Amino acid sequence: MGIVLEKEGKTVSDATMSACEELGISRSEIDVEVLQKSSKGVLGIGSRNAKIRITVKDENLSEKGLKAKKALEAILGHLVPTYSVGIRENPDRIKLDIRDTNDKGLLIGKRGEMIKALEYIVGKISGRSSEDGREKRISIDVDGYKRRREDKISRLVKDTAKKVRKIQKPISLEPMSASERRMAYIALKREGGVGYETKVERDEKRIIITPHQSRG
Repeated sequence: MGIVLEKEGKTVSDATMSACEELGISRSEIDVEVLQKSSKGVLGIGSRNAKIRITVKDENLSEKGLKAKKALEAILGHLVPTYSVGIRENPDRIKLDIRDTNDKGLLIGKRGEMIKALEYIVGKISGRSSEDGREKRISIDVDGYKRRREDKISRLVKDTAKKVRKIQKPISLEPMSASERRMAYIALKREGGVGYETKVERDEKRIIITPHQSRG
């Protein structure tokens, strides 16, 4: 079932516009059912607002997802001149893809730190007043950066594990963020004959791939 929302307004048109603005969608993306027409009454006595029930046509979208997209677009409007945001959802995650921007470096940040900040802020904003989809995590990507980074880390782990098996000595990877380490751990599960440990150096953490199956 799609998102269902009831709204009031001075007119049906006002109520419809208010619902679209709240969810950040266009009129063509919803079906509108008029529950009560507006009335001016007599000399202002007995006047009443219009009431409507709107249903979002795309049943795969949640209320939190639409509000997350709207929040992200509002933030981007203060950061970059051009952008577009796509949205996809699965049972546990809301994926927002930022495209059509010339400011990718700014939005990605060093090792994806800006993406992490955007995910945190958008998650807080969208989860505050949403019931539908509230349990879903926010995932933001910029023009496929995460996919490319995951491929790069997977190749790095594979090549390093191969070298560790050959020389039978541990090799340290470059410092990684928490999300990057998760990618590396997943890749390491596919490698036999090696283990790993995580070493903390000041504010940075790095994975050390070790020979045999000993794991820290």
